[in-house]
Amino acid sequence: MVVFLVVAIYLAFVVIDALMERRQRKLRELETEARHAELLEKEPHLVAGYKLPEDFHYHRGHTWLHWVSPEEAYVGVDDFGRRLIGADASVIPPNRGSWVHQGMHAAKVKRDGHAVDLLSPVSGEVVGVNPDLRRDPSVINQDAYGRGWLYKVKAADLHQQIANLLSGSLAQRWMEDTRDRFQRELMATTGNIIQDGGTPVDDVASQLDPAQWEHLAEEFFELKNESKNA
Repeated sequence: MVVFLVVAIYLAFVVIDALMERRQRKLRELETEARHAELLEKEPHLVAGYKLPEDFHYHRGHTWLHWVSPEEAYVGVDDFGRRLIGADASVIPPNRGSWVHQGMHAAKVKRDGHAVDLLSPVSGEVVGVNPDLRRDPSVINQDAYGRGWLYKVKAADLHQQIANLLSGSLAQRWMEDTRDRFQRELMATTGNIIQDGGTPVDDVASQLDPAQWEHLAEEFFELKNESKNA
């Protein structure tokens, strides 16, 4: 009888601890979501015709990191990237619980039978995946910095990793260089410059055939001609 009582008390404590941990995890998720939403209320700067929020950090493979706590950050695709992905593509994020590595393949983009990878701007454990991506893949094209986030990462050395990414004036110059480089690559690939009065086309992917899209996506997402580190 005494043994049974001890076991029952032990199990009760285990259940209580599990419930408290679940509640705390949910509260942390709500806090990080609120911080992400709060910073997104600011009007993002336009650089070379692309939105570039100041509070974000950018990887050269056109993924962004948005720090929301000392150990957690959201990851997504920047404005240039979402235009190149296009409205009809599907983006497959890494699985929750998996590990991603900074500068390495993490998510996959599929379009018209072709696929390219997106590089992660951060190393760490994937603790959240955007549930809207499966229901509506176009959410990335509609709101790349907000509802279109890809996944959330937990990393103990997040502050150190951010130092490897681009922000501020460095990010602005990088985006300007990206625009110029993209125009050159576009001319070499298609013979045309897909521009409208100097403003980047919103869905440039729709104006490329599958092979052209794959070539350009590999160049700018997988960084074929550059180091895969930020």
